[in-house]
Amino acid sequence: MEDRKLNEKESLELITQMIRNTRRNLDAGSGNMFLLWGYVCVLLTLVVWAGVGLTQNSAWMWGFWGIPVVGYLLSYIFVRKKDKSVSLYIDKVLNEMWQFMGIVCLAVALMAAYFHAFEVILPLCAILLSLGSIFTGVLIRYTRFSGLSSMGVLLGLRMLFEVWDKSSFLQILPEFVLVVILAMIIPGHILNYKAKKENKNKSK
Repeated sequence: MEDRKLNEKESLELITQMIRNTRRNLDAGSGNMFLLWGYVCVLLTLVVWAGVGLTQNSAWMWGFWGIPVVGYLLSYIFVRKKDKSVSLYIDKVLNEMWQFMGIVCLAVALMAAYFHAFEVILPLCAILLSLGSIFTGVLIRYTRFSGLSSMGVLLGLRMLFEVWDKSSFLQILPEFVLVVILAMIIPGHILNYKAKKENKNKSK
């Protein structure tokens, strides 16, 4: 027996349902990676900024390596605690995209360390995080993501040009914090609010 072909209306409804399910799966209550990684980046960046500013000791810069360590550790813990839900194609695409972004950010850090170009790490990572957020927003049809994250891309480019003057490196730390807030934290809270609202409407 051949599978019945869906008509245009049924196809659109199926796609809409898949997107809605993906939004719910990204709900912060189930382990929203936007908020987790966003707050880890912001808190550790502020610690490094305060440490360098108060002590004038560049050794505090090693604190940035805490971002992947703490981030991946917390991600592993949240993923293990998360209820197993049906994984859709869109979920897999987003998961693989963010894994790729993480690998690229790590590669940027390692290559920058090899070539002693530490100043480009934050600007390039800021751009990559913002692009990942834009892609996520497009895929799950949250247009607000694109506007906020586009500002993150522009700020990342500004940071990149600023660090050619290495004396201004410390000044880009608060700008990186702002990028993370725009590209990760605010979208994460929007996503959390929308997903909870949809879940509430669904339960009625």
